[in-house]
Amino acid sequence: MNIEQLLSKLPEFGHNMTQFARRLGLVQAGLTVDHIALRVTEKQDADHLLTQFKKRGKILSDKIINGRPIYLIELDEPLNVADWQVSVVELPFPDGRKRRDGWEHLEFVLPCEAITADQMLKAVRQLPVITAKWPVIQDSTLGIEVKTSDSKADDEPVANPTVSFKQEQLTIKLHPYDIRQVIGAMPV
Repeated sequence: MNIEQLLSKLPEFGHNMTQFARRLGLVQAGLTVDHIALRVTEKQDADHLLTQFKKRGKILSDKIINGRPIYLIELDEPLNVADWQVSVVELPFPDGRKRRDGWEHLEFVLPCEAITADQMLKAVRQLPVITAKWPVIQDSTLGIEVKTSDSKADDEPVANPTVSFKQEQLTIKLHPYDIRQVIGAMPV
């Protein structure tokens, strides 16, 4: 896999993510896209993509999380993902699981004071667009899986509790801070 292949798939990914975000009501909520994430199953592909992304931007973070490197790269020129401009790419190196390579998820910022996953879920559920749909989201009528997670590395200045919505191969994640704030690359 190379960067040209990824970029050629970005319009379809953006269209699918827009449809999913509309279905959840997040387009109407006007949330900001924080970053886009990839999935790569072969280390040589991840190495190649990292080299290519470094030519298009700078590494903000290169941490080992759950035993594998995960890079955040801020691009010099943002990607157009449907109607969103996205300047940060998350490139996790393979973890041994076989998955579909390519664009995997978008992360949105829902500004709030949540510091735990439960608090973040409560903030998400208070969005009027989500409140109205919550019964059919929660009971899986829409085929959407909801997960929460608490994640904060020791050296990160703020917690980043997350609520994830997954439908088939698409995932949308919501968290309270811009990823650059979470890693300490910009003020909170």
